[in-house]
Amino acid sequence: MTACFVVLAAAACGTAGSATAGSGATLGTSSPAVTTTAPRIVPPSPVVAPPAGGAGTSTVPVPGGARVPVPAGQLNTGGMTAPPQGVEVTGNDVVFNAEESGCQVITAQAISQTATRVTIQVITTNTGRGNQMCPMIVRVVPVVAQLNAPLGNRTIVFQAVTRHS
Repeated sequence: MTACFVVLAAAACGTAGSATAGSGATLGTSSPAVTTTAPRIVPPSPVVAPPAGGAGTSTVPVPGGARVPVPAGQLNTGGMTAPPQGVEVTGNDVVFNAEESGCQVITAQAISQTATRVTIQVITTNTGRGNQMCPMIVRVVPVVAQLNAPLGNRTIVFQAVTRHS
C-alpha cells in the first residue's frame, strides 16, 4: 500500500522527463519501476466448537447429501429474538444458520421427538469470563441438530437457551 502511494505521488509531481521534489531531489523517467502486488486476502477459517455435551448435539456442517429447505409452515420459532435462518434437512440432520458473536458459541440439540413434532434447543453459551473483553463481531455459523429419524412432515419447534460456561 505504501509503495503504491509513493508511485502515485511521484507520478503526480512529475512532468515528462523529470520533476523536482521539495527536498531538491530530481525524479526522472529513468528510475526503476516499482512493482507491487496486492495483499493476499485469506478468508477466516470457520469456527467449529466442541459440542456442549450429550447425544444429538453438533456444530459441524453436514458434508455431502442433498439439503432440502424446510417449509415455513413446519417451523415454529416462538419468541426467539434471533430465529434460525435457512433451515434445511439432510437425512436425519436439521441444518440452519445462527448468529454468534464475541464470546458466544451456538449449538443445537434435539430434546424431544414425537410423530408430529421435534423440539430443538438453540443453545447460546457465553464463554466470556470476568472482565474479559469480547469482540462484538457477528458471524453466521452453520449449526446441526441430529434427529432419530428423518423430519418428514413433523413440525420443528425451536427454543432459545442461554448458558454461561
